[in-house]
Amino acid sequence: MMSVKKLVLFSCLACLLTVQAAAQQYAIRKDFASEWTYFEEGKYEAFTGNEKVSTVYFRVDAGKFQHDLLAVSSPQPFNLFIDGKLAGTGTRLHLDIDSLAGIFSPSFTVAVRQKRIWQEDLSTQVLTRAPQKASTEEQLVPRNTSFRDFAIIGLLVLVMLVITIIRLNPKLASDYFSVIKIFSMREMDDSQVYTRITSSTNILFYIFCSMMLGYYLMIIFHFLPTEYTTALLFKAENFPMAMLQWLELSLIVLGIFFVKMTLVYGLTSLFGVPEAAGTHFFNWVRVLLVVFGTVTIIMSGYFIMHGQHAGFFYGLLQFFGWTLVVWMVLIIFKLSSKMSHSLFHLFSYICATELIPFLITLKVLYN
Repeated sequence: MMSVKKLVLFSCLACLLTVQAAAQQYAIRKDFASEWTYFEEGKYEAFTGNEKVSTVYFRVDAGKFQHDLLAVSSPQPFNLFIDGKLAGTGTRLHLDIDSLAGIFSPSFTVAVRQKRIWQEDLSTQVLTRAPQKASTEEQLVPRNTSFRDFAIIGLLVLVMLVITIIRLNPKLASDYFSVIKIFSMREMDDSQVYTRITSSTNILFYIFCSMMLGYYLMIIFHFLPTEYTTALLFKAENFPMAMLQWLELSLIVLGIFFVKMTLVYGLTSLFGVPEAAGTHFFNWVRVLLVVFGTVTIIMSGYFIMHGQHAGFFYGLLQFFGWTLVVWMVLIIFKLSSKMSHSLFHLFSYICATELIPFLITLKVLYN
């Protein structure tokens, strides 16, 4: 009892110290977004954000930014050119301005090229290492850490919630978090577990699972480009907005849980195999809890420790889809022993309960 409380308290203090250290590391001295131009018909035009271009340009006067860094980042890979020469590639670059001035010229032109320039995704800023030296004419803006604060607080909320639920019903929690039972074709005491699928403790697990998936998707959406329309709906600009959007997304996922439950129980009755409903739905929740619970811990740790590689988060989005594919194959084997009907009936049932919802999920998340 005391050890759990001490662990939670220690985690809170460690997270707060991490946030404070990150906030003091750098400050934004200048943002070049308002100075972007693009080249068209032999002349440079001001970039407003509506143009479909692949390259933007801006000039940097190194004399104004001595000892500072040129920071360029985007969820999508880009090529960075200085005075027409390739200076770097990737999704995040921090370059010393004094060194650039020595290699190129005291005032140089920066070009950023990628598949398409999205103003909301591309960041071109000057970061200062010495915020205490800010002049009255150019006050430094502190680095925004609101979304990382959300990630830390959200993770702590999830940890405390799952500890509370586990203490309420340790046996049910052990069933949900059993990795062995995910792949087991026959389970002991399954009738007792599956017939209580709408008990209060089970519903608490559904709430926790929906909040965990909402948290998982919120962080991924933060790093996706504007091409993903669903992600645009859940890109928060500050901490309160992030918490509100997490709540909204969690409620949507929770609603999907109950739609899934209704679909599974309704179709098993229609196909004449009501005893398969509990097995199907309980194992679906079990897979989500075990797989995405583990991946969420890895993802949040990576992000909180300042990991921001867009490819990592895009890979997690792909992982979501592949997990659902593996789950469909797994549930076919689990239900084949419970359904005495023909293989055609089983395939029809899987199409209605898994394949069609899977295709809808892909359409929503990947477009």
